[in-house]
Amino acid sequence: MCFKQMARDKYDEGQAKAELKGDYPNLDDRPDLIKQARFEVLDMWFYLDSLAHQLDQLESEVDMYKRRSKR
Repeated sequence: MCFKQMARDKYDEGQAKAELKGDYPNLDDRPDLIKQARFEVLDMWFYLDSLAHQLDQLESEVDMYKRRSKR
């Protein structure tokens, strides 16, 4: 499943949880904007790192099959 397929549901879930807690759903409304923005950047970092890892694994598998096909 790709990010575009998961992003809307994740966003909606986060918004719903924030509303239930009486939290600030919009980062611009938060008094601790910088702290929350850092958390968002960390989430993004982990998403990108995970994607890079998955692509590296896929590339390794493709290379392995290419080598096998040349035998």
